[in-house]
Parts: sequence; structure tokens; C-alpha cells
Amino acid sequence: MAQSVKSMLDMRSMQRMNEPPPVRSLLALDLNLLKALNALWQCRGITAAGRMIGLSQPAMSHALQRLRLAFADQLFVRGPGVLVPTPRGTELCQAAVAALAALERAVLPPEPFRPEYSARHFRIGMNDYVSATLLPLVLQTLDRSAPGVSLEAIHLPRGQSQDGPVLPRLLDEGRADMALGQIDEVPQRCHRQSLRQDPHVCVLARRCWDAKHRFDMAAFLTHRHIRISSFPERRSWMDQALEAQGLSRRIAVTVPHFMAALHLVAATDLITTLPLGAVAPFAKALRLHILPSPLPERLHRLDMAWLKAVDGDAGLAWLRGIVAETVLRQATGSSIEAGGPSGG
Repeated sequence: MAQSVKSMLDMRSMQRMNEPPPVRSLLALDLNLLKALNALWQCRGITAAGRMIGLSQPAMSHALQRLRLAFADQLFVRGPGVLVPTPRGTELCQAAVAALAALERAVLPPEPFRPEYSARHFRIGMNDYVSATLLPLVLQTLDRSAPGVSLEAIHLPRGQSQDGPVLPRLLDEGRADMALGQIDEVPQRCHRQSLRQDPHVCVLARRCWDAKHRFDMAAFLTHRHIRISSFPERRSWMDQALEAQGLSRRIAVTVPHFMAALHLVAATDLITTLPLGAVAPFAKALRLHILPSPLPERLHRLDMAWLKAVDGDAGLAWLRGIVAETVLRQATGSSIEAGGPSGG
């Protein structure tokens, strides 16, 4: 029995001796494997990843096996229809994406970005508030200064997936070049720039409120409310603030989008609470009252986020500048358009 166990251990030791040792230095790694790692990260499948970098399915499987041996980790495991990265795999893939981008910038000669002649396509993560209020102004600027440039709005969820926050993954995988919205946190590999802060205001259809009346907490609680949330199971900051005072509001409907709430207010006797910037451009057309919120002040941020790895991209730097200038111009316009408490 003891001899049998010893033989098995000897066989396993011989197998391990035949395997390449884990990577201890970058010089020991075939750098082509970084391309394979990046492809697996983006495609989450052997066949698709191989197609992306010109490898057959068997060759791509062999590359994954080499990566697993090199880093002494599975890196990717089978999930429901896709390959799911392990924590170590996620860490390495994010590093590979940044490294390959840096190498490409170093190896390829930089081309000057000339917006007036560019036909570049940019993808921006944003919510409906940003796409309805900021995007039209950005497009007006592009029509004048960069008519060949096109934009694509990508839905920007604020939630989490099984791999963590959704936003960094959108940027890592190249599905968005940058993001605009209320961005709470970003990892170290990202920048976040605050563009603007808006107070929250209450909104009612004009026919439902006499501007001569005082709008206070009692009036706020008299009305039925439209709640705006992509996560209805969570307690909102408004409801938490009310509960702290022993109060509660009557919620008639919950919707995930700012613009849906505004149109519902215009068509009903319901009330909603929104950032001023989401209301001011539409108050006159929808015949809305903009009223000061009786809730404790909580500013709604508009942030911009992007990967540090693309800091050298002149086109993206130009677009970020256009967005920042547009937000400043929009903030000035909103205070004028709001026209005081009644919204004009």
C-alpha cells in the first residue's frame, strides 16, 4: 500500500517536472499570448477569440492552456454559454488591455487628429437624461466643426454584473470610449471628471398647481409620486430621508427613465422629483411647474469617465473637451430656461 502511494506521488512529480513553470518574469512570456488573452477577454469564447486574432479553434485552445500553465490559474472557466474570467484572469486581462494599447501607441506613429476631416465613430455610455439634454447640443457642435464624426449612445447601467461594476467593463472591452452620467466610483485604471451638479426639484403639470400656493413638505406628501429607479427593490435616498422624519410618500408608479417620468407628469396629476437639468429644457413645451424640493439637499452629479490607457488618444481628448464645453454652456442655459419656480 505504502509502495503504491509512493509510486503515484513519483508519477505526479514527474508530470509536474514536464510542465513549464509559472511565469516569474515578463521575459519568459511569449508576448503573443497577451493578444490571445485580450481576445478571450473581449469575446468570452474560444472560437470567437481565435477568429478575432486569426487562430483556429484548436490553436486558440492551445494558447489558453499555455496561459493557464504560465500563470498557474484557470483564468477562464465555463459559464452559461460563455467563458467567465476568474479573479486572477480579470486582473491579468485588464493589464493586458492597457499594455497592448500602450504598445500600439508607442509602435505606431501618431496621426494628428483633425476633426474637420475626421470620419471617426465614437461610442459614449450615457443614460436617457444625458442623451435627451446634452447629446443634441454636442451634435450641433459637431455639425459645425466635425461633420464627418459620428456618435453612438450606449446605455449606461449603474449596476453590477457577476464581474463587478458594469461601467469599467464597457470601457475595458471597447464597447464605450467614454461614459457620461452620475458615476459613483471608478477603479484606479480610470479617470473621473466632475462636469456639473444639479439640485433636485419637484415637477407638476401647470394645471395641477397654483403658483400662488406655498409648496412645502405637506404639499409634497399630498400628491402621488412617480418614482424613477432602475432598481425598484432598493430604497431610494428620498424615501430614506422621509423615513428619517417618520414620513412616507405615496408612489403611484415606478419607471426606469427620467424622460418617461416627465411625460407622465405632463399627462397626469402625479408629481416627480428630478435634477433641474433634466427638467428645464422641457418645462415650457410640456407646460410644467418647477418647484423647490422640500427634501434635504442632494445634488445630482454629471461625471465623465474614461480609461487612463487612452489618455494619448487625441481624438478622444478633443471629444472630451467638446463635451465639457457643452455642459458649461448647457448649465448657463438651464438657469435661464427654467424661468424661476414655475418653469416659465
